[in-house]
Amino acid sequence: MQDVKEIIKEIEKKRIESTTGKKYETRSQKDEVAVMKGILNDPSYEVSVYDKSGCIGVYNPSKEIRKMIGGIITNTTGVQPNESKRIMDNYEFSTNDAKAMISFSKEFINSYMHTGRKMSLGGREKSDVSFIKRTIPGGTIKSPEIVGTNENGDPIYSNTKETKLEEYETIKVFSPYPQWLKKE
Repeated sequence: MQDVKEIIKEIEKKRIESTTGKKYETRSQKDEVAVMKGILNDPSYEVSVYDKSGCIGVYNPSKEIRKMIGGIITNTTGVQPNESKRIMDNYEFSTNDAKAMISFSKEFINSYMHTGRKMSLGGREKSDVSFIKRTIPGGTIKSPEIVGTNENGDPIYSNTKETKLEEYETIKVFSPYPQWLKKE
């Protein structure tokens, strides 16, 4: 079992192209699965949780999911709590478990966004992020159209072209300076 912090460092390292130093921010399902599998299996991975007053506690996702599933085992099978805890302590979540948890997590976020309420990701050491779904009305936008290139290879633009856009949904992110970092 690999430690979550090591997985994150490896992903950060491979995101940077060695020859140019360019950082890649593209989506990677493989990396998502690696991080989720690590979070599910690494009982040493904890994050500090903050509110306006500062650190209010620690959250350990692996221990929490194991406790939840252990409770399900106890409540549905009649297995004693100490036995279901032992089962969960020895269980290693698979790649398929991680994929299922990612899908579940994404669907929760997408479904919750339909309520119109803001969702907080919870304060962390250096961040206080929340987001809300917004509807962008449709309409017509004007943009320059490239009609060729000049002798230097620079684009040559014509008059603007009009493009009709349908209404769509987006996410607005709120990320104020964390209160707990302010020095009085």
